[in-house]
Amino acid sequence: MADRLAIAMQKGGVGKSITTVNLAGALADKGHNVLAVDADPQGGLTVKLGFKNHYREADKSLFEVLSDQGDMELEDLDELIIQHEEYDIIPAQLRNFNLEKALYTEAGGHNSLKRSLDRMNHDYDYILIDSPPNLGPLSDGALLAARNVVFPSHPNEISQNSIWLLRQEIQTLEKKFDIDISSIGAVLNEVPPNESISNEVRGWFFDVFGESNVFEVADRAVIEHSISYNSSVFGYDPEDAGYPWDTNAMQDMCDTYNLLAQHVEKSL
Repeated sequence: MADRLAIAMQKGGVGKSITTVNLAGALADKGHNVLAVDADPQGGLTVKLGFKNHYREADKSLFEVLSDQGDMELEDLDELIIQHEEYDIIPAQLRNFNLEKALYTEAGGHNSLKRSLDRMNHDYDYILIDSPPNLGPLSDGALLAARNVVFPSHPNEISQNSIWLLRQEIQTLEKKFDIDISSIGAVLNEVPPNESISNEVRGWFFDVFGESNVFEVADRAVIEHSISYNSSVFGYDPEDAGYPWDTNAMQDMCDTYNLLAQHVEKSL
């Protein structure tokens, strides 16, 4: 069975989808067979990888598979898989906003993603789940399905409260379902140049997650350029994209995400 990891944070705009795109890219670049699941109804991962039309117009979605109101079975999750040049994805679709509402009231709704992934026929090494930026049945479902979580965040005090809220929710799920959900670490995105994070903020993340479990991703234009190219930094071609000066920065970013991928390999 594939190792599973939820990329989760109870706050939007902190780089969840960016982290998922590039961690999946790093693992795929290392030779692993990877599936990225876009469980966020906003579809950030789906759109960033170039599937905007699919997000808006596809006739099959997680809603049809996971909700009792859908016309597909949990065993049909494989039918949602589409191929990207780097790895497979299960894309988001607009109807997933209705899925969030449906799972609130359906028996076993919080566990439907886990049960569906358990029935998949495809053989993956890693499944990464990009979670919604809120507390609810889809974000809970991602945590229950993965049992492992990475917290993307900005390196500031504001994000600390969001992390505290999500960790409280994880404790509630662990107690309710009698399971353990492992915290793999934190990814600090858009770190300013010259490592200008305050010692107090950096120390807080080290205290909560452990220094070796905190990864800092610099605020570099190459991240946005690779997304405009509909790829991770590993699939990005600066010359083809028209940014030949990105080559060194791209390698720096690849090195950063490779460290995160190595950590995930050791931790799962």
